[in-house]
Amino acid sequence: MSDSKEFNASSVESAVAKASEKLGVSADELSYEVLDAGSDGFLGIGARDARIEVSLPSSSAPAETAEGGDEDSSVFLESTSPAESSDQSEPLVPAEAPMEDEGPDRESEESESGEKIPSAPEDLVEEVRNYVVSVVDAMGLDARLDVYDTEEYIAVDIASDHTALIIGQKGETIDSLQYLTNSAVYKDREFVKRIVLDSEGYRQRRIEAIQGMAHRTARKSIREQRDIEMPPMNSSERRAVHVFLKENPSVTTFSEGSGSDRRVTVSPNRD
Repeated sequence: MSDSKEFNASSVESAVAKASEKLGVSADELSYEVLDAGSDGFLGIGARDARIEVSLPSSSAPAETAEGGDEDSSVFLESTSPAESSDQSEPLVPAEAPMEDEGPDRESEESESGEKIPSAPEDLVEEVRNYVVSVVDAMGLDARLDVYDTEEYIAVDIASDHTALIIGQKGETIDSLQYLTNSAVYKDREFVKRIVLDSEGYRQRRIEAIQGMAHRTARKSIREQRDIEMPPMNSSERRAVHVFLKENPSVTTFSEGSGSDRRVTVSPNRD
């Protein structure tokens, strides 16, 4: 009987190298299956990592898998694509303007300055609308946009008969489109507030999923009195965990790792 572990990276070769380093096994000795060869997408939209599944003897299963919470990790990493089932799509938390490698202070702390975020000027809102329309048109999709300024961000709600395609596998398309929109709009103007793209309430469902996972991880950490790593997340997803568990006096959260492997660790507060 053997166990398996999934690894992802920009290419199959990089995923194999990553698995080799993590497991302490040479690449030539790895037994793996290519789950997804990855894709560069269209102008970065819909790009996805390559994924491989590495088989290994059960006695050699890495400790981090057990500490990461097998049940929650598998649900998080293997969620059904919206293209396969719109009812089981796994949304993403709104990403901010492109600054993925945020320090722990920025991602774990809410703003305490008390300063009100300024309203977005009308020409900025219109520029956002025009840019998203141009990209959606380039994708060959019919969509209706509702763009408006909220207290915290500029919201772009996309309604379409092709919601699954706009969201993409595990939210990769809408997340990439959101990243590109922030990058393009603020390329030649001063940053005002982040731009958040959503479709059919996708973002809110993801927030709720992240909070549920954080709650279960915290309970397990307290029950077993040990640190537990959650699956890798982007900066906004990690921030959602920090904020949600901030009011729980029994646990402390912190982030470790870098790039696509950065994740939140939930630690019990020991007396």
